[in-house]
Amino acid sequence: MRTSPAHPAEPSGSHLSQPARHPLPPRPPRGLLLATLVLAIATSGASCPQYLKGYQYGALPLPRTLPANATLEQIIQVVHDNTSRVRTYMAPQATLSVPGVPKLSAQVACEPPRRFRLRAQTSVTGSELDIGSNDELFWLWIRRHEPPVLLFCRHDQYAESSARRLLPLKADWMPELLGLVSFSPDDQHQGPFPMADGRLEIRSVIHSPEGNLTRSTLLDGTTGLVLEQHLFSPTGERLASVRTSKHRVDQNSGAALPRSVEVSWPSSGIEFQLDIASLTTNTPSGDPGLLWQMPAYEGYQPVDLADPSVMLGPPGPGPQASPPPPTFAPSP
Repeated sequence: MRTSPAHPAEPSGSHLSQPARHPLPPRPPRGLLLATLVLAIATSGASCPQYLKGYQYGALPLPRTLPANATLEQIIQVVHDNTSRVRTYMAPQATLSVPGVPKLSAQVACEPPRRFRLRAQTSVTGSELDIGSNDELFWLWIRRHEPPVLLFCRHDQYAESSARRLLPLKADWMPELLGLVSFSPDDQHQGPFPMADGRLEIRSVIHSPEGNLTRSTLLDGTTGLVLEQHLFSPTGERLASVRTSKHRVDQNSGAALPRSVEVSWPSSGIEFQLDIASLTTNTPSGDPGLLWQMPAYEGYQPVDLADPSVMLGPPGPGPQASPPPPTFAPSP
């Protein structure tokens, strides 16, 4: 059973207890779906949860971490305590599932707050996706993208780039896809708002160039685990959603981390799922310099999304014909 998040625009929390179902727009062409998927992951998070049953280590449910009638400060402290346990995150065995696209085997690495890498491939075609972020910039590469390009953007230029116009999410939020959630002191947080199903909601007002965004964070009322995050535009349009499930306690760090992550982007009809088969935390990566360095792919031109002459074209049958610098439109 799938539900869409509630609209956060009104101050009362009562309507959030009964999420409304919103129809998704028609699915875009396959090429656009794949390209938009990668952008959704780069710039920056499940079925109806059966709460404690899904959050297990071995056969035991996770213990209560939230006191009864927990305050906003207590909830944030519990979430930050869980996140702070993880300094490095490596998932060498994962599966990326996208509707209409064959499943991809994937590897995920993360060092909060900005270092992130997701690579995916098939046994037949080899590498298909490479998205990543280091301390200076983020990049995305799609093997089948036409024209063949490697897109990138510096973090300090993101606010004025084509990437921001495509999706108003920041690279700092990438770790939150993996359950490493934080509440910025620069944002305004309200709550908790109790929900009829026992969950709690925290609403955060986030300042952005487009105006104030609103993030709705839904947590388990007993364990304090973050189950869903929904981002809304200043006009109340839902921009993105992240749902996490199958939490287990990592023995090395002691953090409770999800093994299944579902992401949707309603305006593009995007849905994908990342299933983590194995992960390790707080261990050195094999070659950190190589892991967090923007790659170079032969035959793929690096394109800076902060360049004002670069525009991303609308979906169409192929790349738009225009003199360099090109206008990029994914193929179906």
